Amino acid sequence: MTHLILEVDGLDHHELLHYMNGFEPERFPPLTSAHLAHGLWWLAVDDNVAIGFAALVPFFGPNDGVGYLKRAYVLPQYRGQGMQASFVRLREERARSLGWHLLVTECAGDNLASAKNLLRAGYETFTPDQLWGEQDSVYFRKRL
Repeated sequence: MTHLILEVDGLDHHELLHYMNGFEPERFPPLTSAHLAHGLWWLAVDDNVAIGFAALVPFFGPNDGVGYLKRAYVLPQYRGQGMQASFVRLREERARSLGWHLLVTECAGDNLASAKNLLRAGYETFTPDQLWGEQDSVYFRKRL
């Protein structure tokens, strides 16, 4: 099955992104206007229906060269088809085009599928000086 992944403007698609973000409220806090305005967003669509989304934001500021893989979600019935790997690859390409040199992210300790995707994509686990995720988060980074 082929899906289309489009880079979209977060503010233009705020209603859909808020809606999809709400599918995992225990993992994803509500999005703010700042998230939507300062992030780069992608939507995966199948037959004109949104089936997933992902985001990339500057980790510290727009000129520090470090990006954060902020969010990624795929509807359960579409999982296992490589969409997360595509989201990671597209965000890496975009980060490189911006001149960024490092990407970081974290996922819940029980989210083995995401952890495996990140490891397959060349990310390594690390312990940041200042933790930002949930108590059981596993942290990842990749130099570009």
